[in-house]
Amino acid sequence: MSQRTVLIVDDNVVNLELYAELLGLTEYRAELVDNAKAVLPTAIQCCPGLVLLDLTLPNSSGFEVARGLKAAPETRHIPIIALTAVQRDSLVAELKDCGFVGLVSKPCGVDTFLDAVTWAMEGRDLPFRKFV
Repeated sequence: MSQRTVLIVDDNVVNLELYAELLGLTEYRAELVDNAKAVLPTAIQCCPGLVLLDLTLPNSSGFEVARGLKAAPETRHIPIIALTAVQRDSLVAELKDCGFVGLVSKPCGVDTFLDAVTWAMEGRDLPFRKFV
């Protein structure tokens, strides 16, 4: 596959379908994963230019998944944006510590979602950014 692919990880199938539909409005294509165990092998196989990662997944957390992606030589270069409804004071620091480059708070508007994707897909050496 290609750097034009966005890997989206969420255990809510309705959310995955919505995000894929939104990406259909862009030049990017979606690769969808609904469980933590499939993220690393899928990322290695499809070589996405971005991972959008929910933080609350069954049997794992987005933090653990991000650590795994950043530990693997094949995927450590891929930017990861948290796509979550989780809100707490320490969240941004925790995300940075795990290698995330951004945060999109759910629920978010179409423009916010697409801005985050475009920013990450077109940028290099990204400073952490919060999209709300």
